[in-house]
Formats: sequence, structure tokens, C-alpha cells
Amino acid sequence: MLRLLARAQLFHAMIMRSEDMAVADLAKEAGVSPSYFTRVLRLSFLAPDVVKAIVYDRHPPELTAKQLSLRIRLPNAWPDQLALLGIA
Repeated sequence: MLRLLARAQLFHAMIMRSEDMAVADLAKEAGVSPSYFTRVLRLSFLAPDVVKAIVYDRHPPELTAKQLSLRIRLPNAWPDQLALLGIA
């Protein structure tokens, strides 16, 4: 999970430094598919409390990296993310 969060931050940094590049080009640069790039990129917008729970291994055991990366719609509101992911 930590590796996934680190990759999300890396992809976010790539977007920020290369605002004029297409996602497909950034994904190619990262060596991943555009679909994977965008799925992981959105994890850079997780609520700080979600990230903290993952870093300190206080997240529900059923919340895996695969489950987190494959969730289609995470709410924008941080309290809603906490509720959806079962982090109190």
C-alpha cells in the first residue's frame, strides 16, 4: 500500500511539472498504461487521515492496495472517504 501511495505522489508530481503533456505521454514516461496512471493518480487526493491510517497500518485489513486502486469513485469530501473506506 505504501508503494501505491508513493507512486500516486510521483504521478502527481509528474503532472505538476509537465502541465502541457498529455496523460498518455506521462504514462508512457512512467512505463504504465494511461488507465493505470489515472487510477493511481487520483489516490494523490486521498484525505490526509486516510493516508495516515495506511502509513501507520491502522486501516481495515480488507482495504488492500488492489481494492484501493480499483475503486472507481472515491468521494471528493474527505469525511466521505473516511466513511467509505472504513477508517474512523
